[in-house]
Amino acid sequence: MNIVSWVAFAVAWLKGGHAERFGVAVLLSGALIEMFFVHWQIGELEVGIAATQVVLLLIFGRLAFSSDRWWPLAVTGCMILIVTVHLLVILTSVSFYAAISARIGVWLLLYVILIASVAERWLAGEAAVSRVGRGRVREAV
Repeated sequence: MNIVSWVAFAVAWLKGGHAERFGVAVLLSGALIEMFFVHWQIGELEVGIAATQVVLLLIFGRLAFSSDRWWPLAVTGCMILIVTVHLLVILTSVSFYAAISARIGVWLLLYVILIASVAERWLAGEAAVSRVGRGRVREAV
């Protein structure tokens, strides 16, 4: 994982809402799972990574239809492009390095979308989840 992903994760977790935190948790979980399946290959196709990214596509697709935020739809579009690159590896003679290069660009776009979602929350004046509970004193029952 690169520095852009870690910055996006930190910003979304600290300044984002519940949907952004869920997205960070899903992306981090996907990255951890991919580390275990990185060597599962059939020819040029990275089967383990492709399967993990199909699951990520399904999760973000569900989030896109159940959330009132705009960014899960954009992230779902990025995941569709990433899975399409895996399909192109199967169906055409796209080289391993060309496929990785295409996916890296889309992943960077995904991280920029995640940062932009937090910027949009900030511009709209919505409070971050990490700041909602501060200053409250619970009453004794």
